[in-house]
Amino acid sequence: MESINWLGVVSVLMVAVLIVPAALRRNRTTWLPYAAVWIAAIVALVWAYDSFGPF
Repeated sequence: MESINWLGVVSVLMVAVLIVPAALRRNRTTWLPYAAVWIAAIVALVWAYDSFGPF
């Protein structure tokens, strides 16, 4: 990323901070697969934003 759109990055992080703990709280015994899925989803969103630009 040459120039980082900080507003987009902060908004993705805010969504992750709000949603991930609630998802982990529901099922504490199997948190690792859920964490892996959330990390993959965040990476996919950042890749899509970087590839296709601001929507």
